Amino acid sequence: MLQNPHGILNLNKPSGISSHDAVYAVREILQTQRVGHAGTLDPMASGVLLMCVGNATRVTEYLQDHDKTYRARVRLGIETDTYDATGAIVFEKPFSTSPQQIEKAAHSFIGKLKQTPPIYSAIKQQGTPLYKLARRGAEVQVDARAVEIYAIEELKVDLPAIEFTIRCSKGTYIRSLAHDLGEKLGCGAHLAALTRLASGEFKIEDALTLDQLRDAATRGEIAQHLHSLDRALTHFDSATLEPDEARQIQNGIAIKLPGDFTSPLLCAYDRVGVCIALLEPTDQDNMWKPKKVFAV
Repeated sequence: MLQNPHGILNLNKPSGISSHDAVYAVREILQTQRVGHAGTLDPMASGVLLMCVGNATRVTEYLQDHDKTYRARVRLGIETDTYDATGAIVFEKPFSTSPQQIEKAAHSFIGKLKQTPPIYSAIKQQGTPLYKLARRGAEVQVDARAVEIYAIEELKVDLPAIEFTIRCSKGTYIRSLAHDLGEKLGCGAHLAALTRLASGEFKIEDALTLDQLRDAATRGEIAQHLHSLDRALTHFDSATLEPDEARQIQNGIAIKLPGDFTSPLLCAYDRVGVCIALLEPTDQDNMWKPKKVFAV
């Protein structure tokens, strides 16, 4: 077993378990408590769930910012309280909708829009997840949020179900999209199945199942499946530091880095190509201070 593992694990989460359940399973397999997930997947959903291990837990927030790609199956004619197949039916209506009408309605969601998340979600209201409040019958307030849908592709109509691939921004709820599509068509709808195909540059083709991860652990091959933490930081500019600069940063001291940097943060590498810190600008021109230092 790899001692003190560090890195980003691309896990193919099975349907039927929560993201937290997946974290517990990975902790057991890797024999470390320092595991967290980046971007929740509902229990019903499967696919790419990024796990941050060891020092990589410090870059979870940056992985969550990445765009996502999903394959969704939507059941028309039935609406549920959770907007997916796990909920109770609240509306059911026969319908006669043509493939052309469905395609037009689906494509109308492409672009920037305000989306209201389901009340049965992990979003917190005064510190309590909304789904817990909803189950208690408490009043739940959900604010619409800005999201963007870049594309809806490979639409397949097999009534009463439809399938499509969707590329979207972080924070997009595919359950809400299914619900809103049902409202637009006037027949109601819910999400019947969902697979996350990609999170940023991490693809499902390269993801490990839990069984594959267990096999890799048995063979002592975990290290080759852990991506370096800077894979979460590719949208930031980077700079290579001289040894004395690297020591200053590791000691919490700001350094001067002339350069035409355009991103709000900066990845700092040592001379051998290891990402040692994430830097943020100071009030002084060309001066950068450590925001996060990654000690291994």
